[in-house]
Amino acid sequence: MDDIVLTRLDTGAKVFLPPDIRWVDEYEWHAIAQATPERTLSGGQIIQQGIKKSGRPITLSADNVWLSLADVRRLRDWTDVPELKLQYAHYDGRVFNVAFCLHDTALKAEPVAFTVPELPEDIGTRWRLN
Repeated sequence: MDDIVLTRLDTGAKVFLPPDIRWVDEYEWHAIAQATPERTLSGGQIIQQGIKKSGRPITLSADNVWLSLADVRRLRDWTDVPELKLQYAHYDGRVFNVAFCLHDTALKAEPVAFTVPELPEDIGTRWRLN
């Protein structure tokens, strides 16, 4: 199974994520938007619908997926780039243009094993995504 790949569209830089990171809201989104139905004076309903052009959430979460400190720092640095556009390549071949959700927590990670000094590629320093 291939990795999940996040690619910066401005520089082409990539971060490879293990495929066992789960896309937790994959099935909570619909391509159709619908306004709250309204009743007419005769009691009929008016239901307005339209096709969404964008805005699908892709929230990644994992319990036992570890990243290097270097990858966590790279992702964290990317969250500070204004209007950064990314390409999300799912391991099953689907590709989406994405951006970090900065109005919420864009990245949450915690060390699995903390060592001093922290070295970016140290195998003992692994980070878990939440």
